[in-house]
Amino acid sequence: MTSLLSVKDLAVEFDLDKGALRAVNGASLDVQQGEIMAIVGESGSGKTTLAFSIFNLVPPPGKIVSGEIFFDGKEVLSLNPEELRKYRWKEVAMVFQAAQNVMNPVARIADQMLDTAQAHGKTSKGEVIEHASELLKMVRLEPSQVLHSYPHELSGGMRQRVIIALGLLLDPRMLILDEPTTALDVVTQAYILDILTDIRDKLGLTMILLTHDMSIVAKVADRVGVMYAGRIMEVGKVEEIFYDARHPYTVGLIRAAPSLIGDIADKKAIPGSPPDLLNPPAGCPFHPRCAYATSHCAEVVPELKDTGGERLVACHNWQLISGGKQSG
Repeated sequence: MTSLLSVKDLAVEFDLDKGALRAVNGASLDVQQGEIMAIVGESGSGKTTLAFSIFNLVPPPGKIVSGEIFFDGKEVLSLNPEELRKYRWKEVAMVFQAAQNVMNPVARIADQMLDTAQAHGKTSKGEVIEHASELLKMVRLEPSQVLHSYPHELSGGMRQRVIIALGLLLDPRMLILDEPTTALDVVTQAYILDILTDIRDKLGLTMILLTHDMSIVAKVADRVGVMYAGRIMEVGKVEEIFYDARHPYTVGLIRAAPSLIGDIADKKAIPGSPPDLLNPPAGCPFHPRCAYATSHCAEVVPELKDTGGERLVACHNWQLISGGKQSG
């Protein structure tokens, strides 16, 4: 497969009263055509800021200070306003976290579909509704019921599926989903994830899935990028990551997911807390929480390197970590 998206050495800063906070720090990532790429990390890891950067919509006071983003060979950060308008939603669409909660409460679903399409030049009401109906069926909803409903008349899971259909309305080539199963019960979560896989298979759509939960990664993703303190720590195929995690943070995320380790009694939280990005530690940002850290780790930031088998790892001591097991 070829890369549809390439992020190269991206840095994003937020100018705050207390100083500059670097939310994304030298992140590099390739996303291949037709795959589901998961970006996983704790809250504050930078995954949402990375997604907004890909969408070229970093909210103020944030700004991209360095790096490049290429989509199908075009440099996203240099697009003019008209090109950017086409890029957003027609090339890359984004389902924001808890987006179902910010739907227009006084507009029927059909009207919200029409407003979105017309804002991007789709003027035929009949064609828009026909396409919206097809997409609603794809996310396993009944168009005749849903299109005439107001958001409050739908369950949380139904609203989430409507938002996914809305993201697909302009036939984008890539869909970014930020925590798409947040606040949903376990059964509904599994249903949403099954729908996403089905959409990818039917449309050949490329997806980026942002999550903090490795059990979600295991269910739907082809590859995963592990993110911590604004940096990409590990990248690889999902089955290889779970079988042979090579970064201690990845190991910690896996062990913190009880559905993956079988017995909730064996669940272990990652010790310590994520760093203060206004005052990050020297060296590897994970070293204060790491059982494998040495003095070298506290001084030198590890580069993201190819460790063989299309596995990228940013850890000085990755060879000490075997089979997803961590000491302690």
